[in-house]
Amino acid sequence: MQNQNTIMKQLGYLGLLPFVVTLLLAIADIRLFQLSGHQMFIAYSAVILSFLSGILWGNAIDHSSHRLSKNALILSNLFVLLAWGAILQGNKHALIATGLLALGYLAVWFAEKLIRQTEGETAPADYQPLRGRLTLGAVVLHLLLMLF
Repeated sequence: MQNQNTIMKQLGYLGLLPFVVTLLLAIADIRLFQLSGHQMFIAYSAVILSFLSGILWGNAIDHSSHRLSKNALILSNLFVLLAWGAILQGNKHALIATGLLALGYLAVWFAEKLIRQTEGETAPADYQPLRGRLTLGAVVLHLLLMLF
């Protein structure tokens, strides 16, 4: 189990790397593949928010008898629609799209934490603290992008 926790942490922190790279591209006003750093940041953010929504979906299915399960399923779909909307509006309204994505990260983290607490789910022990740190990192990077 230690190996799985190590991989989970490594992949989680490596997942912040594209945020950092695209933030630097945005700051330097460098385009890659005819895309701005802002566009790439928003697209990557939407993909990761959708991924996290899938985790929320999985938690809801695993706890289908729980009263929050139906709400988690609905929320997971709303977060994916928010991510999609951010991609569609990212060119014209990058500031709003970035802010909505940051709020989406906080909302997914809170919803997942609530479900896990309500179910008394604590395994793996390192998961929830890791999710908190990764969410904080992602939100801070979104806020930094909003400054540029």
